Amino acid sequence: MRIRAVTLHVRWDDDFSIVDKFLQVTKDINALTIRISVSPPPPGQVEKVIKTLRDRGVKYISALHLYYNAEDIYRLVSQYEVFGTLNDVLEYVKFLKNIYSKGEIHLSRYISLIIGGHVYNSPYFPASLSTERGLSVSLLYPNDIENVDDISFILKKGEEVGRYIAELIGVKFLGLDGSLSPWGEESVAKAVERIFGMRLGNVGSHYAIYRLNKAIKEAEVKKVGFNEVMLPLAEDEELKRLIREGVLDLSKLISYISVCVPGLDMAPIKISQWDRLRRLLYDLLAIAEVKKRPIGVRIFPVDTDEYYIEGFGNTPALVLG
Repeated sequence: MRIRAVTLHVRWDDDFSIVDKFLQVTKDINALTIRISVSPPPPGQVEKVIKTLRDRGVKYISALHLYYNAEDIYRLVSQYEVFGTLNDVLEYVKFLKNIYSKGEIHLSRYISLIIGGHVYNSPYFPASLSTERGLSVSLLYPNDIENVDDISFILKKGEEVGRYIAELIGVKFLGLDGSLSPWGEESVAKAVERIFGMRLGNVGSHYAIYRLNKAIKEAEVKKVGFNEVMLPLAEDEELKRLIREGVLDLSKLISYISVCVPGLDMAPIKISQWDRLRRLLYDLLAIAEVKKRPIGVRIFPVDTDEYYIEGFGNTPALVLG
């Protein structure tokens, strides 16, 4: 088990001296990412907030939520590479069209479409809003589980680490997002095969994801955020192989949204008609409404069979039928 992300949540008008202490405490923690999530600054304050955090040495910043449309989002993301969300399908399509036309598709990683409601105080960027000062953590643990009963023990250990870090900083421990998410060869798809004896994409996949989610839900730890299986395509090397082999495709990934959170996350999609993409996103909205849980979407609109994503390498593009 590793700490996937440790996140300090602050108000946009907070005393940012707490950020200095957070960065000092976490510099020796073996976490994949150290993050700051800011409650949504009003448009007149957002650049000041971003610059203040950048000057303090913060690399990962989530701040662009609620107040911002596609044009605002593009301007701020292209200039500062900060994370944010849109919650309207048409605005999200407008953003994707803009970065596609400008040859800046890489900016898609910073913006998520959130549909079906908001998620609060999760360490997962960009798909959550901060509402109070405190600390949250997420874990990287697909390689550590041999059966579903392992999940509760691992999440309890993660909670202990999160509480310890929060105590060192002197802030409230908001909780652990126990979502099972990948990073390269630390693969959720491999975990499914190891635990259930079947490759993700085959018959039984929905039930396997459901069983994992149930184990996360039943773990007696302080939780915050999503707490579900995540399948971000670019971040899971086994998912990529399954796509290339034809075991998985766009339709199957969409169907898994009924039992897991990520929508289509970090997924290149070959764009032939923008209207088809719009209709696809409305399909996802319908699933979120029926499921009654928020889902996050990050799509890279491409016209190639493979797309290189910094930090995660070449990723196969899904075909939009």
